[in-house]
Amino acid sequence: MHTLARPRLRGPTDAARPGRRRRALLYLHELRALTRVAGPIIVSQLGGIAMNTTDTIMVGPLGAEALAGAGLGNAIFMACLMVCTGTLMGMSPLVAQAFGAGDRGECRRVLVQGLWLAALLAVPMTVVSLFGLPIARLLGQPETVARLAGGYLWAIAWGVAPMLLFMAFRQYLDGMSLTRPAMVMTFIGVAVNVGGNQLLIYGFSWDLPLLGTWTVAPGGLVGSGWATTLVRWAMLAAMVIYVLRRRDLAPFAGVSLKPVAARLRRMLAIGAPIGGQLTAEVGVFSFAVVLMGWLSPVAQAAHQVTLNVASATFMVALGTSLAGTIRVGQHVGAGSRRGVQRSVLTAYALVTVFMAVCALAFVLAPRWILGLYTHDPEIIRIGMTLLGMAALFQVFDGAQVAGLCALRGASDTRVPMWMTILAYWGIGAPAAYLLGFHTSLGPRGVWLGLVLSLVVAAVLLGWRVRRVLWAGAPPGLA
Repeated sequence: MHTLARPRLRGPTDAARPGRRRRALLYLHELRALTRVAGPIIVSQLGGIAMNTTDTIMVGPLGAEALAGAGLGNAIFMACLMVCTGTLMGMSPLVAQAFGAGDRGECRRVLVQGLWLAALLAVPMTVVSLFGLPIARLLGQPETVARLAGGYLWAIAWGVAPMLLFMAFRQYLDGMSLTRPAMVMTFIGVAVNVGGNQLLIYGFSWDLPLLGTWTVAPGGLVGSGWATTLVRWAMLAAMVIYVLRRRDLAPFAGVSLKPVAARLRRMLAIGAPIGGQLTAEVGVFSFAVVLMGWLSPVAQAAHQVTLNVASATFMVALGTSLAGTIRVGQHVGAGSRRGVQRSVLTAYALVTVFMAVCALAFVLAPRWILGLYTHDPEIIRIGMTLLGMAALFQVFDGAQVAGLCALRGASDTRVPMWMTILAYWGIGAPAAYLLGFHTSLGPRGVWLGLVLSLVVAAVLLGWRVRRVLWAGAPPGLA
């Protein structure tokens, strides 16, 4: 019977070192396999950014306060979401390792427990979202911005459950290298989001024969939140239909549908530290949103726009790195240490090269990039300085996420969590506050603190990758 214990990785003595030509062919094969998995993930990640970008662009005409409210609402929501997302991401290495070992039944068992976990996590996150207004006030934000953020959070609260259930199904499919379905569903979501935003932000009036006039009043920022909720229900419906219609998946065949405490604990042991790491990272950026609000609504709006740009490039790095998690997990399941190492090096190379190109674009064309989001001259002026700061951390941001995801594939999540907490909250957050409010740098100082945190994280995680995946056996695999 298959158990949750993982096979020992083969070391250098298990087989002769491949020759130079053979190594090149193996790396080429890994590159192809990684990009096949990564491509749809990247497009899916960019689709998520496209939805956020659509929201930002369509909310933009409502003014700086609406943009600031959207930024604050998303910051609060994302800080909570990262705990849930990270916990569910504990499914991916388990599915990938089972798939690499040829055990489809274990993949299904992980899915069932993941769906139970998603349902449980949805409860507290929905409650937090419903109380967005008092949370925004506690953060010391201007009353107008706090009210806008609170209304927006109330609207998106009703989409939390479908979003997390969709995520659990996606982890199941991704772990088996089936990354294309989520990509298609994300595009469906983008289309629904555009239409929903147009109708619910600005309102509409239809004159229908025999039925009279149907009118929906403009909802503003809150309307954008309801459009997001509509998107999440549509994507879950599409995912359920797809999974149930594919007979080769048979996701619930031959497995118990009851929650199993031992399996949930195993998933939590891997996923909870991922949630802690993501919370530390996203939390420090959310903290930066709060700091910008203390400076001014315009600075907060510029921060929101610039962060949206930086997030778009990061999604490519993240998608490639998540593919690295899957490939590493599959090599672990197959018992191939050299396969693990090839996956890690390939992912690192792809990510750092891409992020270096993005940094160059940020330096050469900041005004054009920001002009895609807003025509407010003050937001663009501040945003150009912030985009310069973003250029500084691109490569380090890519390197830290590549290292994190490689370690996740080997189920090494606890130590990396503490490393990121140190980098973001022991170093980055204090530096952002001190440089932003106790020097003349202002908004640039806040972002300089973010740069420092990502540099430290990249260095620490690179050392951990070297120690765990090269110098010794990953925890639990020896």
